Amino acid sequence: MIAGSRMRRSSPSFVLAVFLGAAMLLVVLAYASEVQQVACNLRGLVSGGPTEAPMLSTAERVISPPLVTKGYPPSLRNHLPLVSRDVPRLNDRVGFCAAFTDIASYPSLDRLGAGFYINYAAEPQPVHPAGMEFVQTVRIHQKTQCYPRRLRNRSPEGEECTDGLPCPYVQPYTYTVSTSPGAIVSIAQQNPGALWLVGNEPDRYDWGRLCKWGPKGEFAAVAEGGQDEALPEVYAQAYYDIYHQIKSADPTARVGNAGIIQATPSRMQYITKVWDYYRSHYGQDMPVDVWNVHNFILKERCDEWGADVPPGYGSCRGTVYSDQETDNMSIFDGQIRTFRRWMKDRGQQNKPLIVSEYGFLYHHILDADPDKAQARVTSFMLKTFDYFLNTKDRELGYPGDDYRLVQRWAWYSLDDDGFNPYNFLYSPRTQQTTPLGEAFGNWALTH
Repeated sequence: MIAGSRMRRSSPSFVLAVFLGAAMLLVVLAYASEVQQVACNLRGLVSGGPTEAPMLSTAERVISPPLVTKGYPPSLRNHLPLVSRDVPRLNDRVGFCAAFTDIASYPSLDRLGAGFYINYAAEPQPVHPAGMEFVQTVRIHQKTQCYPRRLRNRSPEGEECTDGLPCPYVQPYTYTVSTSPGAIVSIAQQNPGALWLVGNEPDRYDWGRLCKWGPKGEFAAVAEGGQDEALPEVYAQAYYDIYHQIKSADPTARVGNAGIIQATPSRMQYITKVWDYYRSHYGQDMPVDVWNVHNFILKERCDEWGADVPPGYGSCRGTVYSDQETDNMSIFDGQIRTFRRWMKDRGQQNKPLIVSEYGFLYHHILDADPDKAQARVTSFMLKTFDYFLNTKDRELGYPGDDYRLVQRWAWYSLDDDGFNPYNFLYSPRTQQTTPLGEAFGNWALTH
């Protein structure tokens, strides 16, 4: 009797506990099955990236909802890793430029939350730290009589530093490429669906020069260097060749143009000449899957720091911004709109636009107080992130991305600690993120 009454008093709670336990078990099993099915479906729907993230156990396999639902255009999703609950989700829109090609040894890059990176190279087996997408880059350069030395072929002003040896372009015009056609084909086949950029800043003259030194007037190279200098018509030829090499090996590859330094009148003239030459020479519009531009704010004068003027430009003076304007957001916005308007005028509005390089290069304009200097650089970076994410224009923007002007962007730089001491995200010396890197990660991981 006593036992029976105890049984009756405990029966409701016991039955409830059993019921809840069974329900929870069914939910867990159903969730695991659904996640596994979603993971399989996504691997089939999303264009294949260079590599897939390491497979996790079924219980750990989850899809980060913001990666799928935040409106990122499907035409740009290339590498959508599956991540565990313990790994921060990536922001596919934001990336960085690595000054050094080997970043596999850098710990804790996942703290940056970046979705992709560029190291200005083409690689058959690129590394994917924290699951980031790698952007392939084929470097080109118009051949000069002194190449591979990076020297200008016109003399700077001043008797103390003149070109001792002429360095004109080789006739007939031709170009050299960092990656052979065979290697391009092989890399494309090994990395289906990758994003490729053909060149980097071909609108920049080499900045090396020869100066007279010593009592006998000997010549020595000073500040030898450069990017991918090429006249517009030579770049158009290089783009045609490399584009078709990539597409023949991987029709799913996405190919973008080399970024011009900034969308000023002199450089818009440059890209217009590229476009016009391509149309007249090949009988069709330049086939660009993803348009690309850089968005620095630098002065344009021959043989001075900044952006110089483009090869083939008829003057030694372009747009001359003051150094203090390098973080001016009104100019920043105006240049993006200029490039988008140029795209629209040529029937290219329905294409993604990426800003594959920009940053705060000038350190001499910053406050002597390190905290104030860092605050200015950080403020500029975060303003640009918000600008890229939120700025839309139905007249100019990309319809496939809710009319945003820009779809992806890459900060310069991850690890170039020799330029502006407040402008890089990660210190290769200390193996730690910098204050700017912390701000970068806080934004990327919360948007």
